[in-house]
Amino acid sequence: MSCPALIDFEASCLPEYGQSYPIEVAIARIDGESRAWLIRPLEAWRHWDWSEEAEKLHGISPEMLRKEGLPAGQVLEEMARFVGDCEVYADADLDAYWLELLAHGLKAPVPFAVNFLGEYLMRHNFARPQVVAALEAAKLRLPKEHLAREDAKRLALVVKLLLEGQEAE
Repeated sequence: MSCPALIDFEASCLPEYGQSYPIEVAIARIDGESRAWLIRPLEAWRHWDWSEEAEKLHGISPEMLRKEGLPAGQVLEEMARFVGDCEVYADADLDAYWLELLAHGLKAPVPFAVNFLGEYLMRHNFARPQVVAALEAAKLRLPKEHLAREDAKRLALVVKLLLEGQEAE
């Protein structure tokens, strides 16, 4: 089983510091496959906010985006292909917002819905202690935070551990 998929974005600044835009996105499936993309900012975002605090957290600079970032349209297309028929989940509403912002900036439809991970966990009747244990185990294996690929992989691992635990019962 490869689905569901988990998504995580990094952004130009933290929401409390201003108008942010997506700069990196990663998607990880529970089969262990993952992809990450640096997003070259759209011209429309040129005057939006950038914070050094966020840059210190994720380690992505404007220069890095100019040199290594992919065109936003390419990122959106590759994301949609990678997701395929999987349902997509995130641990924060902001991830859905940044996907919408990316699509709208391209005047493209949002390629898939981003659902709240908590709903998935509740629908599968995972108890809080199970979720906490899976999260702690995933953090031990993937301790780096504020890197989209690592964050998405950690969330996918949490779901995988929970599903494996459910099968073992």
